[in-house]
Amino acid sequence: MKTALINETKKNTSKKKNILSTIVAAVCALVLSTFYINLFRHELNSEMERYRYIAENEADHIVTTIDCVMARTNTLKAMIQDHNGDTSFFDYVAEAVYNDVIDETGVTLKNFALAPDGVVSKVYPLEGNEALLGFDFLDTSRLGNLEAKEAYELGSTILTNPFELVQGGMGMGGRAPVILRDGDKKELWGLVTVTIDYDNLIAVLGLDNLEGMGVNYALSYIDTDGSAHIMHAKGTLDEQAQRKQFKVRNLTWELSVSPKNGWVSGFQSILAAVIILIISGLVGLFTAVLLKLRENNAILLHLSTTDQLTGGLNRMSYGAAISELSAKPIEDDLVYVSIDLNGLKQVNDTYGHLAGDALIGDASRCLSEVLKEYGQVYRIGGDEFAALIHVKTDSMDEILEKLHNAAKEWKGSNEYELSLSVGYASRREFPDATIEMLIRTADERMYDQKRAYYQAKGTDRRNVKRADNRKELR
Repeated sequence: MKTALINETKKNTSKKKNILSTIVAAVCALVLSTFYINLFRHELNSEMERYRYIAENEADHIVTTIDCVMARTNTLKAMIQDHNGDTSFFDYVAEAVYNDVIDETGVTLKNFALAPDGVVSKVYPLEGNEALLGFDFLDTSRLGNLEAKEAYELGSTILTNPFELVQGGMGMGGRAPVILRDGDKKELWGLVTVTIDYDNLIAVLGLDNLEGMGVNYALSYIDTDGSAHIMHAKGTLDEQAQRKQFKVRNLTWELSVSPKNGWVSGFQSILAAVIILIISGLVGLFTAVLLKLRENNAILLHLSTTDQLTGGLNRMSYGAAISELSAKPIEDDLVYVSIDLNGLKQVNDTYGHLAGDALIGDASRCLSEVLKEYGQVYRIGGDEFAALIHVKTDSMDEILEKLHNAAKEWKGSNEYELSLSVGYASRREFPDATIEMLIRTADERMYDQKRAYYQAKGTDRRNVKRADNRKELR
C-alpha cells in the first residue's frame, strides 16, 4: 500500500514536471516566435533601407555624370557668345572639348553640333554624322526635336530622353539656346547641341554591376502623365521594389531596385523555425542567441555609418548630420569645411586604382588627425570630404595652416604627394546663412583653390564645372 502510494506520488510529480516543461517550452517557443517575427520585420526594413540607399547612390551618380557632360554645351555656348556668333573656332576647339568629356566622365559622345537658326552647320566628329548636316532641329516632326524647339523658344537648356538618331543608334540630346547681346538688345542666334551615345552612357554608369550584386533593377523615365517608360532593366522587380525618382535637368527619371532572391530567403525562414524548436526548452541558449543578435545589430549599425574604404564616417552619416543642422538653429561657432583631394586621377592613371584608394585612405586619416579635436570628418564622394567643426575663436587660418602642413608632411602608406584643396564658410562670417548657404560658399572657395592648384601645375581646368552631388543630402 505504501509502495503504491509512493509510486503514485512519483507519477504525479513526473506528470507535473512534464506539464511544467511543456509550459516552459511553449512559453519559450512563443517568446522566440514573437521575437523572430519582429526580427523578420526589422531585417526586411533594414534590407529595404539598404536598397533605398543603393537607388539613391546610383541616382546621384547618374545625375553627376550627365551634368558633367552637359556642361560642355555651356563651354561652346559661351565661346559663340564671346565671338559674337562667329563659329570659326569650332574646328579646332571641338576635338578638345570632345576628349575632355571622355577624360572626365568616360562617356563617348555621338557628336557636338552648332545649329544657327536651328539648322546644323557644323558637327564634330563629322565621320558617321554626315546625315546631321543641314538637319533642322525646329522641325517637330523629327524625333527629339520637340525638346529642341522648346529650348529655342524658352531660351533655356533642355535634355531629351533617349531616342533613335537619324545617323543610327540611340542617343540623348542636350539642346542649349545661344543668345547674343548687343547692349540691351538680345538676339537668339540658334542652338548648341550635344548628343550622348546612350548605350555607352549605360555602360559607363555601370548599372549592370548591380546584377552581379544580386540586384534586379529598372531605369525609367517618367512621362508628363506620370507613366513610367523603361529605358534599361535587368531581372524582374517585385511589388516591394524600392524606387527613387530624381531630376536629370528638365527630365524626371526613376531607378527601381529589388533583390534577385527575395527580401528574405526561404532557407532563412526554415532555419529560424528549426532553431526555435531546438531552443524552445533552453532558456539559457535563448539568452545567448538574444545577446548575439544584439551584437549583430550593433555591427550593422556601425557598418551603415562607416566608410568601407577609409574606416571614417560615410555619406549616410553626413546626410544625417546635415539634416539635423537643417532642422535647428545653427551654433555660432560652426564652420563647414569642403575638402577635395588633388591629383587622384593622375595617381589612378599612373599607379592604378589600388594606389588611388590608398591615397584616399591617407587623406582621410590626415584630416581626422588634424580636425578630430574640432569636430567630425566625412567622406562624401570619391575624393571629396566634408568636415563639420566648432571653432571658438577666429583661428581658421591657423587650423588650415596646420592641415596643409600635415598633408605636406604626411607619412602614410603612399610615396605620392598628399595635396588638398580646402574651402570653408563659418557661421560667424555669415550669421544669417543656412547650412545650405555655408555648403555652397565652402564649395566655391574649395573649387577656387583647386583651379589655382591645377593652373600652377600647368593643367588648365577653368572650363571644368563639377556638379554638386550633395544636393540630395541638404
